[in-house]
Amino acid sequence: MENAEYWVHLDNGRIQCRLCPHACVLESEQLGNCLARKNEHGKMSLPFYAQISSIALDPVEKKPLRRFLPHTKTFSVGFWHCNMHCPFCQNWEIAHPSKNAPERYSQTILPETLVDMAVRSGCPSISFTYSEPTLHIEYVKESMRLAHGHGLATILVTNGNLLEPPAKDILSLTDATNVDLKCFSTTTYHELLGGELKVVQNFIRIAASLCHVEVTSLLVPGVLDNAVDMEGIAGFLASISRSLPLHITAYRPEFQWMLAPLTSEKMKEIARPAFEKLDYVYLSQPLPIDF
Repeated sequence: MENAEYWVHLDNGRIQCRLCPHACVLESEQLGNCLARKNEHGKMSLPFYAQISSIALDPVEKKPLRRFLPHTKTFSVGFWHCNMHCPFCQNWEIAHPSKNAPERYSQTILPETLVDMAVRSGCPSISFTYSEPTLHIEYVKESMRLAHGHGLATILVTNGNLLEPPAKDILSLTDATNVDLKCFSTTTYHELLGGELKVVQNFIRIAASLCHVEVTSLLVPGVLDNAVDMEGIAGFLASISRSLPLHITAYRPEFQWMLAPLTSEKMKEIARPAFEKLDYVYLSQPLPIDF
């Protein structure tokens, strides 16, 4: 366990996390909402420091990034847990694992070793991805610093549900990020997904000032499934820059959300406002699902 950042002492042995908008107040031995940060004897500890859930060599387009190092592969690293609880999570096995899964499937890989592996892979970049990497911000920042020292570009794939000081810290070390903008309803973000729309929007604004940014919106029935909300998303992005790329992607029934995916025709209808407001829109097609 390395030294944790982004927390403060309170009274009676309690501490408060200052990483994400949950701002968890933790009694002794209590885990945060994300399950990745803990009050241990009155100090923040990182029980999953250097615990890696997955490693792969991916096309950079899979992040997805279409306008950053195109046609290359990226050394991709995944972690455990998430600070949101989307019921349709597409990576739920590592974002919301069963209690003993991290113990059974983790690899302990320190930043120096991880970056050496990335260099030896021959990829021009390293990506922190799959589950929510910002929960492990101390590890990711150190890895990014080392990666830059070896000439690697750094990529962050995130839900953007991060407060401004840590957002600026990690984005200042990031060369490219893809941020999930999951819907355009403040209520849905807070009550269903466990995030804060305004916080994610601010993260995107900060990112646009510090690194290359692309945004992903997953079309989910009952969550993001209409052109009005898509017009809101596209309008917000256009207020930053018309050239900010938007990936509109197709959901598959996963985790706790088993509604049928939207058809290709419905996806095109929803996406239309984005094509009108933004210069770069990438619309994926739904995969066939057997029910």
